[in-house]
Amino acid sequence: MPQDNTPIRVEISYKTIIFTIAVLVGLWLIIQVREIIIFVFLSIILLSSLLRPVEWLNAKRIPRVISLLLVYLAVILLISFAIGIIVPPLVAQTSEFISKLPQIIGTINDFLIFNKIPVENTSQVIARQINQIAGDLVSISRAIFSSIILIVTLFVFTFYLILEWKSFVKLITSPFAGKQEKKVASIILKVEKGLGSWVRGQLTLSLAVGILSYIGLRILDLPFALPLALIAGILEIIPIVGPIIAAIPAVLVSLSISPVLGLATAALFFIVQQLENHLIVPMVMSKVVGLQPPIVIIALLMGAKLAGIGGAFLAIPTVIVARIIIRELLVEDQRLEDSLEEQ
Repeated sequence: MPQDNTPIRVEISYKTIIFTIAVLVGLWLIIQVREIIIFVFLSIILLSSLLRPVEWLNAKRIPRVISLLLVYLAVILLISFAIGIIVPPLVAQTSEFISKLPQIIGTINDFLIFNKIPVENTSQVIARQINQIAGDLVSISRAIFSSIILIVTLFVFTFYLILEWKSFVKLITSPFAGKQEKKVASIILKVEKGLGSWVRGQLTLSLAVGILSYIGLRILDLPFALPLALIAGILEIIPIVGPIIAAIPAVLVSLSISPVLGLATAALFFIVQQLENHLIVPMVMSKVVGLQPPIVIIALLMGAKLAGIGGAFLAIPTVIVARIIIRELLVEDQRLEDSLEEQ
């Protein structure tokens, strides 16, 4: 049978080329402005947590600007109250720990020697860690200063975004018309509600972790149980490393009393972290945002793998937004298919 050696011609239309170039340029632009996109996303998350109280006050015939200022004032007072509870005991316990540090080092060394545990001299290890921390103070201070500026900028931007929220929604929907305009407005509204539910879920998680930590610290009879539990609840907002950072001051306080109590405190925070990761987070998130526990766990793991702590923090909000958009588009396609079948 003779073989056909005619070369195969592949034709690519100019529309395909233009579309491919447009997609590549769009991806390049997204990569270049990814920090701005993340900033806007964080602002929308903050807006979702504050918009409802502002709208409620505004419905009571309080001017929108005054309503927004009242909500911001309440947030500032809440943060100030938390700082007022945490900082004084934290300073006191840090001073107490530093004064007892030589005694703690001696106790730990005696414990290790008595149990014949081969380990490097504890005082040398601590001295090396202190020197390392001192060397990193400049970078740590710079990071803290940058974070403060970012937070202030975020609140200012969100202030104006809430103030002009209706105009902002109209601006986003203006390129569309008819049903498409209503569809885009519906997606924006559902995204705002979904992110608001996520924020409420995060607050519930913080409350649960704070209560568990307080109960455990009270059982261990550790001083400053309330501020230490409050620290644990606040740092619950930071995925993965938040609970670890929260455990540090509590372990330091317990070490100033005895090494055994220090180990017990570390074990307590480890247990709380395991409960949080495998039980509390999946249950709460599945309840408030409708995500199944396996999806929540996978989203957190993928976010942490791709972008570290920030990725883990934004993982669930990203899944919420993606799910809402996909669901709305699929619903529209399904309705279109049903109407075609009826015809």
